[in-house]
Amino acid sequence: METIVLNIRWAGYLLFAIGLINWRYQNSFEKGAPLWMFGLALIIGTYIPAVSKLMTSKVGVIVIAIVVALLLLMAFTA
Repeated sequence: METIVLNIRWAGYLLFAIGLINWRYQNSFEKGAPLWMFGLALIIGTYIPAVSKLMTSKVGVIVIAIVVALLLLMAFTA
């Protein structure tokens, strides 16, 4: 359980960093904001027990993995 939470936090840090980098170098709020906002939501969500429990369920992990993959794809193809 704790490993899943740590992996979700790392995904949040990854999205946050890439979102800020995209925002700075592409000068586009629309391209960078979804990344850092979702990354920040992931990081904050792991510290709230009720949200963390929901995120570490099987469905939660699958949904988070799909959204993170799609956001990263969007970041590198935009």
